[in-house]
Amino acid sequence: MTDRPIRPALAAFAAALAFALSTSVRAETSAKGEIDHLLNFVATSSCTFVRNGTEYPPDKARDHLASKYQFAGSKITTADEFIKYLATESSMSGELYHVKCKGVDKLSGVWLSEELSRFRNASAPVQAAR
Repeated sequence: MTDRPIRPALAAFAAALAFALSTSVRAETSAKGEIDHLLNFVATSSCTFVRNGTEYPPDKARDHLASKYQFAGSKITTADEFIKYLATESSMSGELYHVKCKGVDKLSGVWLSEELSRFRNASAPVQAAR
């Protein structure tokens, strides 16, 4: 009995496994990049972050969200989850977070979702003109 018929099957399995792992790593890297972008967006904005009725400057808001993200660990796997579960409301009081930008008050979830959409559109590969 020879193991030759098994080799192509093993090679196909190894290739499929490598593809699945690389796809998973790319997805994690992409999500982390998007979340890092959102954290940087908060930190470099000129907006005031309102949490539980108290106003915070951008750098403090970024630090707070980064701390929540670090605490959540692997439970947050996408930027959309980051916004929904960490950057929308206080986990202690349930009160919604707001941002004040140029006299306009917005819910932080809306503000960050708009930025995430803008970032994704800007990062999307440009399709060749036909």
